[in-house]
Amino acid sequence: MHFLKKMHIKGIISPSLLALYLDTLLMAIGFFMLVPLLSVYFVQYLKWNASLTGLILSISGFTQNSMKFFCGIIADRIGYKNAILIGVIIRSIGFGLYGFVNHPIGFAVAGVLAGLGGALFHPASYAAYAKLSVYYDSKKIYAIREWLSNIGYIIGPIIGMFLLEYNFTIVCLVSMMMFLLSFIVSFFFLPQFVEENDNSLSFGIIAKVLKGDRSFLLFTILTSGIWAIYVQLYLAVPIRTSMLLEDTSVVAYFYMIGAIVMVILQIPVIQWLGNHLDSIQTIACGSLFLGLGLIALGGSVGPKSIAISVIIFTLGQMVTLPAINGTVAQMSTPSLVASYFGFHGLGLAIGGVLGNTVGGLLYDLILNHPHLRWFGWGSFFIYAVVISTLLLLRAHRFQSSTHTSSSD
Repeated sequence: MHFLKKMHIKGIISPSLLALYLDTLLMAIGFFMLVPLLSVYFVQYLKWNASLTGLILSISGFTQNSMKFFCGIIADRIGYKNAILIGVIIRSIGFGLYGFVNHPIGFAVAGVLAGLGGALFHPASYAAYAKLSVYYDSKKIYAIREWLSNIGYIIGPIIGMFLLEYNFTIVCLVSMMMFLLSFIVSFFFLPQFVEENDNSLSFGIIAKVLKGDRSFLLFTILTSGIWAIYVQLYLAVPIRTSMLLEDTSVVAYFYMIGAIVMVILQIPVIQWLGNHLDSIQTIACGSLFLGLGLIALGGSVGPKSIAISVIIFTLGQMVTLPAINGTVAQMSTPSLVASYFGFHGLGLAIGGVLGNTVGGLLYDLILNHPHLRWFGWGSFFIYAVVISTLLLLRAHRFQSSTHTSSSD
């Protein structure tokens, strides 16, 4: 990692890391100015039914999550910068295509391209963060990444809604331009990570390494369990709001409150926790806040209490994801960082599917049997306590399996 040592100046973040941050911001703005508006465009402008809309919207996410592991392997073979460049170009083509098709098949093709591009650059981007942050506090580095992503979450939809007043194609083209700008930044300012490329790596070799890394497999299982709670916000808030309020459009404002809280508090909270807790303790603490936020949501009686429960849940989100990503980076075999992130991402995707499925059953139970409300909402909190306890019991095992090359 001699190129990192050359560019490192004590107390100053490297230009390459700043470029990666700019990449993250551009991608987040480009993503959130288009993707949240797709359902609006499909339903209000194209007059699609909910089933067709849901099917088309799921294609991009399914493609990205199902291909992450394999694309992570590709990134370890061809280099992180090359994977980011190729992935960004593919996604930009997919996002641009959304603006020039009007048939479900065309939108499905655009979704596949957008998802495939994300599958290529996502593990590679996290691996690049891992390599560029070895001289810094990795939790803080990943916290800044999530902070920038949340800025995009706030700014993107505002830009998208403004452009949608003129033309949906313009939204798609501007979103595409954001990813093309990211390509330019990556091309000129990201290093090649030459020593990380290993063209001798095969799927069989990588699978064997991962299979033998039992600590990482256990960590992936437990954090996938946390992810099952993490994804509940987008189901739980609309359902609870529909039970309490007549105007469900306020759901968007609850999400906006959560994003603003995250932008304001994430970095100082992560910095404070970094001085008091290790990564596993931080993840366990975040898991408890996720469960606490859900049980608080179950006890909410109006807009204010819903907003408070969303803030509690957001506190869990803001500390959990950076700590998880930092731990994955530390546990990864140095030459297989993207593969580790890809495999872990696949685990999170499975956890998300299971969480949405089981969560949906619990919400149906709550809606159909109001007297069992506390059983349903309480189940999430009890589950969070169990997952947090298991993490803490295995903390020493996870910490002892970190690879020194990721932190020295």
